[in-house]
Amino acid sequence: FFNSRTQNEGHPKWFVLGVGQVIKGLDIAMMNMCPGEKRKVTIPPSLAYGQQGYSQGKIPPNATLIFEIELYAVNKGPRSVEAFNQIDKDKDKKLSQLEISEYLKEEFARDGKKRHPSVHDEILTDIFKKNDHDGDGFISAKEYNVYQHDEL
Repeated sequence: FFNSRTQNEGHPKWFVLGVGQVIKGLDIAMMNMCPGEKRKVTIPPSLAYGQQGYSQGKIPPNATLIFEIELYAVNKGPRSVEAFNQIDKDKDKKLSQLEISEYLKEEFARDGKKRHPSVHDEILTDIFKKNDHDGDGFISAKEYNVYQHDEL
């Protein structure tokens, strides 16, 4: 989980990185950041709001966005042992598409953000494309890479 603050809201904002809760450019820009680190990033329209813009946020079509990011904290998230065990409902030490699908539904319900129904399927497909290395339709603990990062 990553924490950000916007000038409009004036307080830190928590979100899960890599599941579409923020624009794709921020998901990419914040990868591998450490708590306390600051970055200034320029995000092209193709990784932001594209041709449609974002009227609610007063962002015009084809806008290039510039962010100054300071990462306050990182909490255990989707790559932790605890999260793996939480997702692995049948405790068979591998994650099925159904288990991950249910996890995504819970996460989306928790943040309350409206999404097009296709987003869920796109993320699920992407998760398996990137993590199911042996193509068996399951993501093992090793493929899930619960020990990918040092615990903070």
